[in-house]
Amino acid sequence: MKGILVAMLVFVGVSLAQDPANILVYYDYYAPTGDAVLTALSNLWPSATVLPCSGWPGSMYTQFNDALSTGTWDLVIVESWYAANTSLNWSGLATYYTNGGRLYASSWQWTGGQSVVATAMGVTAETPLMNLQPMYVWDPASPIVDGISDWGQFDPGINVKNCAFTVGTATPVTGWTTNPTAGQAAICVAPDGYSVISGYTPAYANQGVAIWENILQFMWSGSEPGLTPTTWGDIKTQFIR
Repeated sequence: MKGILVAMLVFVGVSLAQDPANILVYYDYYAPTGDAVLTALSNLWPSATVLPCSGWPGSMYTQFNDALSTGTWDLVIVESWYAANTSLNWSGLATYYTNGGRLYASSWQWTGGQSVVATAMGVTAETPLMNLQPMYVWDPASPIVDGISDWGQFDPGINVKNCAFTVGTATPVTGWTTNPTAGQAAICVAPDGYSVISGYTPAYANQGVAIWENILQFMWSGSEPGLTPTTWGDIKTQFIR
């Protein structure tokens, strides 16, 4: 019996250590900005099958939506910061997440159909930020921020669009104020402990590839060890008072 138990533990350890096999990506590319996520995926998991669908250029909404509904994906990434994105299947993304899928979602707008994903991932309100501004680490214990020394972003020559979140059940990792403040969250971990919803866009971050590598490894390997929903609940209570 002991030998069987050891064998089972070894098998579980091996299965959890496997790299993701299939990854679906929606992204915008406005030279020289936008493909940091693809570089990070290539660096981390060169053997993975990655299907990249660009909103700009390309308007590959149909390809993305078809792949989402017909494929089996270990990770789904949506980093929408430039092109109109109302044609994306946001309800399908919410279903993918609620059915246990690991989702990264960021968008330059969260109105209309996009809000179903925000709600599912624990964000209750969003405020667009139409100019570059500093971002701050709220949870220094998070692997998402490990080793990142520069959270600054550069302007590729168009309006830079980030978002400030009000969280419900999501757990903030970074924010737009020095200390945790209601309505000012940026990168957040969804209630499943793996998925990420972000008001900060790594696509045009100075350390975009490194930030993306942290996010992707976090999504695949483990849940958030720092600001737990319990401790964040205490902070929210203080704000409410």
